[in-house]
Amino acid sequence: MIPVKNGSGIVLIAAIKLQIKNIAWGIYTVLILISMSCGKMNLIPTPLPEAPEPVEQSEPLEPPEPPEPPLIITVIQKIKQNSPEIKKYFLFDKTGELVVKADIEEKDKKGNTGYFQVLYDIKRAIIESSGEYLVTFTVKDLETGELYEDKLLWKPQKDNSGILLSFDDHYYNVWENYFGLFERYNAKVTFFVTGTYNTNSNFAKAALKRGHDIGYHTLNHLKLPDISRQKFIIQTTSQVKNFRNAKIPLVSFAYPYGIYRTWMHNELLKTFKLVRGYNILFQVYEHADIREGVIFSRSIDNIIFNNDNDFIATIDIMFRIIKFTEQNLVLPLTTHNISNKANWGIKPYRLEYILKTANELQLNFYRYSDFFNDGN
Repeated sequence: MIPVKNGSGIVLIAAIKLQIKNIAWGIYTVLILISMSCGKMNLIPTPLPEAPEPVEQSEPLEPPEPPEPPLIITVIQKIKQNSPEIKKYFLFDKTGELVVKADIEEKDKKGNTGYFQVLYDIKRAIIESSGEYLVTFTVKDLETGELYEDKLLWKPQKDNSGILLSFDDHYYNVWENYFGLFERYNAKVTFFVTGTYNTNSNFAKAALKRGHDIGYHTLNHLKLPDISRQKFIIQTTSQVKNFRNAKIPLVSFAYPYGIYRTWMHNELLKTFKLVRGYNILFQVYEHADIREGVIFSRSIDNIIFNNDNDFIATIDIMFRIIKFTEQNLVLPLTTHNISNKANWGIKPYRLEYILKTANELQLNFYRYSDFFNDGN
């Protein structure tokens, strides 16, 4: 330090030193106060909190199963799908009308059982452009009595159901004129002829050549219950050998007028494999039943029907039933002449309606001999 010559300079320097000391103490005091208010200073950095251990993740929970639908919903779905589990059957109702029904027993997952009955309105089914049939059905809950109505689409499929179409008597010249119609629909039929081999040989051979069948219908078309047993043999079997020698098998026989006595069945089955009666009822057969040897055929003669509408309605319900029930049933049908005027015959356009409808429903055309061929 350079000394000041006069006394006032020395005093000024001393004052500045004092002031600096006071400022230093003031700063120190402030630091102390800050330290006291904030707590003890820690120069070591505070460690970060440890990360929590990862929680072990459980597998995702499966969504709960949807509630089971009511039994009636399950039943209706099966009906709409035309499930093969549903066994249909037909019967005549109180009004005498043919109807198709099914009885269904359905269980839920808890073991509860419901009982239902289905009525199919096959008679009023609507044919769609696709060839499917729109069928209305009604389901009845047999426990509650409640009714449910819906519709299903039914597509006929090829199976072993079919018709057994035959013509009786001696209308050879007329029948020959319709060979072309039968071929158009790929229809095979059976002709039950009367008379001797000589009177039938030309027609019989022509029919067999086109794939049709020949059966026998007696020598003179007599009422068999009214004649003696000796005449019965002459009328029914005396000509068979001549036909068979000419390779015309004559597998089947048809009673004239459809009338007979019970003993006649066994007597005729010694010569023929199949004997056919005649009536106006709806009768269908399984293949095995036909091979038992005795059946009855439903008349489709003009005299049986009131008008064309009656004829069409009858054919429709019969054909639809044998197809829709899916039991491989066969429906025998019989007529005589093919004529617009003959009572005992069928009008040509009605015959074509039968052939056309059978094709639409994919029904087979059977001959009587078909049930006795190998593999049938």
